[in-house]
Amino acid sequence: MLKRIMRFGLLALLACAFAFGAAACSGGGNQSIGDADGEELRVSYQQDSAEARVFTALANAFVAEQKEKGNSVRITPIAISAADYNQSILKMNRAETLPDVVYTYDDYASQWAENGVFENLDSYIERDLDLSLYDANAFEAARVYNGSVYFAPREYNQPVVFVNTALMEKYGIDVSRYAGGWTWDEMVALLQDVREKMDGERNKDSLYPLDSSFEWSAMLNAFVRSEGGYLFDPETGKAGFAEAGTQAAMGKIMQLIEDKLIADPRSNVSGGVFLNGNAALWIMSRPRVSSCLDSEIELAFLPMPKMGEETHYLCYGNTGYAVSSASEKKELAWEFCKFVMSETGQEVFSETGNCVPILLSMQKDENAAWRQSLSGVDQSAFVRSEGDGYTYVLSTYARGYDQSKERSIYTKVSQLIGQLSQYKTAAEFCEYAQGQVNGVK
Repeated sequence: MLKRIMRFGLLALLACAFAFGAAACSGGGNQSIGDADGEELRVSYQQDSAEARVFTALANAFVAEQKEKGNSVRITPIAISAADYNQSILKMNRAETLPDVVYTYDDYASQWAENGVFENLDSYIERDLDLSLYDANAFEAARVYNGSVYFAPREYNQPVVFVNTALMEKYGIDVSRYAGGWTWDEMVALLQDVREKMDGERNKDSLYPLDSSFEWSAMLNAFVRSEGGYLFDPETGKAGFAEAGTQAAMGKIMQLIEDKLIADPRSNVSGGVFLNGNAALWIMSRPRVSSCLDSEIELAFLPMPKMGEETHYLCYGNTGYAVSSASEKKELAWEFCKFVMSETGQEVFSETGNCVPILLSMQKDENAAWRQSLSGVDQSAFVRSEGDGYTYVLSTYARGYDQSKERSIYTKVSQLIGQLSQYKTAAEFCEYAQGQVNGVK
């Protein structure tokens, strides 16, 4: 039975409920949150509507908790464009204007840690946290340089299959039988069934069974490794497009494009087709749930199909908050990071709908806030389970190589996937890609 998920506007109001005093739920900008005369803590966030909602909720809740402890705190948000977030952080660091707390992605953080931008958090964690309470993979993703943790993870992310239930109902297709797990071949068969139904539509050329997400490293890396190949070897510093498994993976993606089972990544940005209501499935992670709700997509979730014949890889990662190594308020900055990882902070984040908690107790709790934010929808696909058959690996496939080049490698591979349909064969594409990735500077 279809259940319409609540609009995200309601969730935004819930986030605003934490506001008090001078704080306002503006959803952006640099308006301070908390007591005007309180100790200032400058915190950066990525400037988009979803992140603004998350940041506002967390900041207000942190200020409120500090007030209960008798501390007067004022948070000044530093909004930074997503398009040039990395360069902005490095420029601010050089100009000595870096915020006390820096929002970060796992695949950027190694470069910033190596360059001395982030504080090593090992001693703080040893002093204040019991890691046995947390998902170990969440902290593994944060060990970005020399085996040390350089940011406080705020959620756990792994790819899942988003389902547009309205489209599936329209085509009379029941996907509930795959809730316990399925294979890649089964998913391709489902896509072919959906394609046949879509070909009867008047606007069939704009409809696709699966919104392409192969340019996303978390998806592409796992797919290629499951086929027996690899994209990049950090030990040798060489690309793996000459490998038979990599070429087989590229051939399968090219076939999906040719059969119109996925949108051509050359002309479509991942998510665009699904969020327009023109794709039945989308492989993505939890942070994009809010975008679906904003687009009024009726959702269900399925686990990732097991890719490959032998070892089935699944990538994971996260985002979080780092302490600036130049901050003069490192203890207060750590208090913010620690709050985000606390049960209260995880609860606040969960209520935005965009969080899979890093606390194991909350991951497993069927009544936890992160599950209730999508009432009536099975969300077990978002968390790991014992014996699920996957081999979990970091999506950051170049980690440990050259931090200054890592992001450039991911970017180059992503760009190359967008060119797949220009080539006649996978071998021809891979020959070109091998040289391009090996030449990354």
